[in-house]
Amino acid sequence: MNSVSPAVFALSHAHARILPIMFSTCPGLYQSLFAACWLSLILLSQHNIAYAEGAHTQEILAGNIVLDNTDASEIVISNTDSEAIPTEELTTASHTKPVRWQSGKLPYQSEVQAAAEVTQLEPALIHAVIATESGYNPRAVSSRGAFGLMQVLPATAKTMTTVPVKQWSVPQQILWGSRYLKRMLDMFEGDVPLALAAYNAGPAAVKAHQHRIPPFTETRQYVPRVLGYYQHFKTRATQVNH
Repeated sequence: MNSVSPAVFALSHAHARILPIMFSTCPGLYQSLFAACWLSLILLSQHNIAYAEGAHTQEILAGNIVLDNTDASEIVISNTDSEAIPTEELTTASHTKPVRWQSGKLPYQSEVQAAAEVTQLEPALIHAVIATESGYNPRAVSSRGAFGLMQVLPATAKTMTTVPVKQWSVPQQILWGSRYLKRMLDMFEGDVPLALAAYNAGPAAVKAHQHRIPPFTETRQYVPRVLGYYQHFKTRATQVNH
């Protein structure tokens, strides 16, 4: 029995007991009240049906959301779970703003250069992702299990190597993170902002939003931040070379 049925029952019970008495004393009033009571019963019944249908629709929608969130293929191909929780700002690894090295020598330059040569990525772009993802902390771990300098999730790591992500050395962290970034760049035809959005939120999320940056708060903040570091590091490299 749903929440409206008791009201329908009560009105029906009152109608059955009171109206016969009124009919014997005032037939005209009986007819008017009879019509009003039945109209009330009809309205209550319709409300009851609408309420039940609305609750059922909400259950269906909730079921769809659960199914979408547990799609294993989405988890495997994405570096974060942002496509599963689009209304929630994602938690990234704790890191310190890179003020201490913005004007000094960048950490892991030889490792980044080696990864850049293998993947044909610009060293400045790799540095920008590292700066944003971990602040150059090779032991950084997010609440979702993303690990290392480039914050690669275990599920993403399994698509590239059999070595568990938490066993990666610094060179491996940079190399495999760069390879995943290169994969995103190839997938989105060299579009750096879209590749960064896919690195953060997963390629499925970018594709689902017609190859645009998904409207996730964390992703919308992530992309311009990486691009800012990217431009900064490119400018520094140019100045050093001259």
